[in-house]
Amino acid sequence: MPLPNSSLTYRTLAFLCCALAVSSGCEKTMTNSADDNTTRTEMDIDDMRSKVTLSGISSGGYMAVQTHVALADRIRGAAAIAAGPYHCAEGSVTKALGPCLKGDGLSVAPLLSFARENAGAGKIASLDALAKTRAWVYQGSADAVVSPAAGQALADFYAAFLPADNIRYVTSIASGHGWPTEATGVPCPETGGDFINACGFDAAGEFLNFFYDGLKAPAGSGLSSSLQEIDLSGTIASGSAISDSGFMYVPTTCATSMDDCNLHIAFHGCRQGAEFVEDRFASQVGLNEWADSNNMVVVYPQIEKSLLNPQGCWDWWGYSGSDYDLASGEQVAAVNSIIEAFARDELLR
Repeated sequence: MPLPNSSLTYRTLAFLCCALAVSSGCEKTMTNSADDNTTRTEMDIDDMRSKVTLSGISSGGYMAVQTHVALADRIRGAAAIAAGPYHCAEGSVTKALGPCLKGDGLSVAPLLSFARENAGAGKIASLDALAKTRAWVYQGSADAVVSPAAGQALADFYAAFLPADNIRYVTSIASGHGWPTEATGVPCPETGGDFINACGFDAAGEFLNFFYDGLKAPAGSGLSSSLQEIDLSGTIASGSAISDSGFMYVPTTCATSMDDCNLHIAFHGCRQGAEFVEDRFASQVGLNEWADSNNMVVVYPQIEKSLLNPQGCWDWWGYSGSDYDLASGEQVAAVNSIIEAFARDELLR
């Protein structure tokens, strides 16, 4: 399908982008004008930095990256599977469908300038805070949706701000466009199904062990708890694209109090939300098994599909507003609210 004509309205561009199959990489989110700094004095930022990690696949990978950069002062590390660099689309649907997926003409230089400018203006966390975090980047060598050039650009973006030892870039697995697991999902080189690939490679374990030292082995089939639906309506702002209902895994060791537990937030990709795959993304990517053994709570926020976002994608190119990848952007601010609810031990209330 050719790119949308520039004479169409911006919302029509959004509709045409999102009407493409998942291979188009379109995304969905929300906008928030609230200043996320207003509640930062309510919690110990340094404590949160040691406790919170992120991960995501495809549109969720872009979401993990922009949340990581915007909220770096409270993030320990982020894992991005099949995604490109921060602010890649620069608010342009043409760039989103072009360089950010195909890799042609993708330049990291303006993205670095954007990050520096907005960090200096206080619209995202400081780059000194980002430098203290870790980044795990994965690009399947058989991925026909997101070009290896996009994954390399993400690794290059992080290399401008993070020490080399704080970056892990994985390109050795011949996986299609999906989340790689030990044995769950479609055959590794394929793209389809629930976009979970059986590759003999435990991505969840690989990045969690990169973020934390001394993790215990993952639990087997007998988890101590069950995946549960949670009501996020009192945590995130209404009117966003994030569903009031999400999923959460809470080990029994964290059920009474989360004070001594860590938090991981996982972002699904397009057509991986509950309206498409029920709870299979939240239950099959391997995160809960590691969480169960290591006092870790996992939250899986869900994007709702709509007329303008029929694939249920996260927003990584800005149709929700020009601040989509800043701390004030509605989806980033919503994630910040989840982190703060965790800090106040209110996720189970």
